[in-house]
Amino acid sequence: MHQSTILHVDDEPEIRELIGLYLKKEGYNFEEASNAEEALKKLKAVNPQLILLDVQLPDLDGIEICRRIRLETNVPVLFLSCKDSEIDKVIGLSVGGDDYIGKPFGMNELIARVKAHLRRYYESKISMPEDVSSGEANVFTSDSILLDSARHDCYIRNKKVQLSSKEFELLHFFMLHPFQVLSTEHLLDCVWGYESEIDTKTVTVHIGNLRKKLGEDPKKPRVILTLRGAGYKFNESVQKS
Repeated sequence: MHQSTILHVDDEPEIRELIGLYLKKEGYNFEEASNAEEALKKLKAVNPQLILLDVQLPDLDGIEICRRIRLETNVPVLFLSCKDSEIDKVIGLSVGGDDYIGKPFGMNELIARVKAHLRRYYESKISMPEDVSSGEANVFTSDSILLDSARHDCYIRNKKVQLSSKEFELLHFFMLHPFQVLSTEHLLDCVWGYESEIDTKTVTVHIGNLRKKLGEDPKKPRVILTLRGAGYKFNESVQKS
């Protein structure tokens, strides 16, 4: 078992104490910060493997902190916020957040998501060098996309595009399963590592962000199709090399 360090950034000490008790009980190293300045110092000092980040903080908001975190590391960032509208989720996930959990939330739900994100994070760290050495396909090409899973590079119509780690993982999964109908629940299970009927918007928001980066018309997407009531489908042939 990885002795993971989790950094929790929140200006309410009671919430930090409660979450800290549960995470320590699960065997995690727990670090905390009450504001942006302290959080960014802790980020460099303790090198966390996952960050729980409140949106509303006294100095900088969590959105700006996430932008700065993404300049330093690609570890999972889970927003915790009482601001739970769809636009709040869109903003949080578009700046590099991996998940967005509205307050109040159950501790069992939080722990399940922490475990799922850490599992996916460690799997991605392990699998990348193995892809290169094993001779398995790591370059995927379609009519408009080239995705190099070993180098974590994406080109759209020969132009390099910067994807977040979760956007990259989502596109990779789609290209592994072209023309297959993939339900939202299946994507949550396979890409995020958990199933949750209450959080299907996370998939919706990430697909919306991904479509924008692919240059898709949001009203008439061609590459990632929505099949109402069924899920999503990657609509281009894929070659692997």
